[in-house]
Amino acid sequence: MSKVVLVTNSSSGGSDDELLAAVSERLSSLGPVERVEPDDASSFGDDIRSTLGDDDGLIVVAGGDGTVNCTINGFADDFEGWRFALVPMGTGNDLARTLGIDPDPVTAAEQLVGGTEITLDVGRASSPRTSRLFVNACMGGFPVQVNEAIEGDVKERFGPLAFWVGGAKAAADLTRWRLVVDGEEFTDVVAAGVGNGRTAGGGIEVWPDAHPGDGALDLCVLPAEGVGAALKLAASVRRGSHGDINGVETRRAPRFEIRADPSIEFNCDGELIDLSSPVSFELIDRLRMRVPRS
Repeated sequence: MSKVVLVTNSSSGGSDDELLAAVSERLSSLGPVERVEPDDASSFGDDIRSTLGDDDGLIVVAGGDGTVNCTINGFADDFEGWRFALVPMGTGNDLARTLGIDPDPVTAAEQLVGGTEITLDVGRASSPRTSRLFVNACMGGFPVQVNEAIEGDVKERFGPLAFWVGGAKAAADLTRWRLVVDGEEFTDVVAAGVGNGRTAGGGIEVWPDAHPGDGALDLCVLPAEGVGAALKLAASVRRGSHGDINGVETRRAPRFEIRADPSIEFNCDGELIDLSSPVSFELIDRLRMRVPRS
């Protein structure tokens, strides 16, 4: 039997030793489970490879979108031969939603035991100061202001409700941008994002028709002329019906380039990494992912 490496992150929203023990017990039917908790974001790849050794086992991320992102970046440009899976134990768990993974970690582990394998697209977000891979989404504008508002111990204190707490704080200072996407201009933009998955921010369906293995990224540009329009837009985004609002732009392509005035910052799979416009987003690779059977 192949080895199962369970990748954990003490700072992830749902990290819990007792729960992880139960997850490990369920996964043990796939092979011997060995847990690894990298010291920092830069050591994920080396720590996981060291634990696997010569085994071509399964790498199971027990965490949220940020932990998935650190794991994927640890294998940048070297996905051949590796197999990944996800047990959601974070705050937002947006990739897990798109992949149809149960929010309960133990149930999710049981799903993986009887699961199947798909191919997942991998994107790269690049700016003059940084470059990073992503598998779920990059959001800029209002969502980044929410990120900044929930830094510190807010995620730990409020869990999934942290996004609502951050949203209330960020709404008090709503910025609007002029965006240029592949040469086309958009004004009064309050948020924009490029998705591989369907949701961001803890379940908001920004790209309801996205598919993470279709060979394309999904763009969404969200404008609002005032606070009232922004509130209406936010309600529509929550319902996934914002595509019908005049001025909202959605499109699909393997690559996008975004410039902005003033400069707009994007998160990357929910994490702030100093990614500010101009930014290019492009699909650069694919990886093997074990998911529940549909």
